[in-house]
Amino acid sequence: MIKKPDQYGDIIFFGEKRRVQRRNFIKATATGAACFSLSGLTLSLPGTAQAIEAVSINLVAESVEKTLVDGVTVQVWQFRDTDEPGPGRLASGLHARVGDFITVTLTNSLDRPISFVVPGMLDTSSPVAPGATGRYVFRPTEAGSYFYTDGENGLIGRAMGLSGPLIVLPRGSSNALIANWTRFTKQYTLLLTEIDTRLNEAIESGGSFDTATYKPNYFFINGLSYPDTITNPSTFLEMALGESVAIRFLNAGLIFYPMHFHGFHVNVTLRDRRLETRVVAKDSVLVRVGECVDMMLNVNQVGDYPIHTHYLPAVTANGVYPKGNMLLMRAV
Repeated sequence: MIKKPDQYGDIIFFGEKRRVQRRNFIKATATGAACFSLSGLTLSLPGTAQAIEAVSINLVAESVEKTLVDGVTVQVWQFRDTDEPGPGRLASGLHARVGDFITVTLTNSLDRPISFVVPGMLDTSSPVAPGATGRYVFRPTEAGSYFYTDGENGLIGRAMGLSGPLIVLPRGSSNALIANWTRFTKQYTLLLTEIDTRLNEAIESGGSFDTATYKPNYFFINGLSYPDTITNPSTFLEMALGESVAIRFLNAGLIFYPMHFHGFHVNVTLRDRRLETRVVAKDSVLVRVGECVDMMLNVNQVGDYPIHTHYLPAVTANGVYPKGNMLLMRAV
């Protein structure tokens, strides 16, 4: 029997591979739910006013040449969102709500198999071969910040640049970190990464690299290094007196980032979607490897203030200061 090419596909549902009809995959997996399509939903969760949504993203994993802040060029891997410029909607993050269906269509343009994983949500999944396309479907159950990355190549995928943000909002709210919590007036998602150019050069030439010798020399926030961070709206934090601002640090890199605030103190709310049990106002927040930390900043004064890591090499570009992991907050 010959099947139409667009009628069937391999679906990775909660980490399990199934062969189902694309137009009916939600109906087949949502037992007892009303039938709905990707383009318009009719199903609502009990006790909520919001319909379950289908959130889709189309990613291409590819190797590209990246020009660094000092003019040096290096080959990196990236997840490119085909609907928006840049790797993975870094300006706002991929947004969904608890209970939504997220569909990721991944085309692999690299020279090796990769997969799509979300640590803490979709920890394992089937790989996509070079030149092939795979589809992953999953539903978040906890609000908070996540990042997605490659699950096939160990730390190499992340070190080469395969990562992006995923923000899950509580159902029933679009401006709170979790349900029934302090409301924010705006939010910023800040993905922390870095590269060791020796690793990039070794992998791109077909060799290998021992990550035990990893020593990064370039550092990024949302793919940018200072001073480029102060000209991009995703990394130039504009605030107004009296606002409550949510700041999300997602550490997709391989080193710790002790992030330091000038002028303000913040209250950490969540670490990897878990409530901080002892909330203390602090001007420095440690973001461990692979950790996502969500916090609230109350704007109580005006002026320009930097945020930067207290790991001093990370505020340089190959040893030249000031570069790297630093951005500016402006409160008016």
